[in-house]
Amino acid sequence: MDLQQANTAIRIAWKMSLVSIGITVALTLVYASGGSLADVDWWNWVDLALMLALTFGVYKKHRASAVTLFAYYVVSKIYVWIIYGVFLGVPIAAVFAYFFFRGIQGVFAYHRLASELGEDTAVTYSHSH
Repeated sequence: MDLQQANTAIRIAWKMSLVSIGITVALTLVYASGGSLADVDWWNWVDLALMLALTFGVYKKHRASAVTLFAYYVVSKIYVWIIYGVFLGVPIAAVFAYFFFRGIQGVFAYHRLASELGEDTAVTYSHSH
């Protein structure tokens, strides 16, 4: 993976995470439509905050954020499928997981290449493309 491919994988990962967050917000509003936002499970709010923080971390090219985003997403999907016994959205979840995994590869490749090229060259290159 070259620097341009790494930056592309990172960009797609954080954008896909924003899409996932958008879907979660939409579903939260649908669940709240029968009552109020106060009736929504507190975990929905924690999930949204955590996903936003991890997304920002991936945007900033933090390795720990990329790995945690992928692991959190996969584990949370498996948890929901087991708890509710319904395996809805598996193909879509697999697509998101794939792009989050590619984000991990991109962040690690970026840091490896940045250290080889020199941080200033990599940052300049990543902002110009």
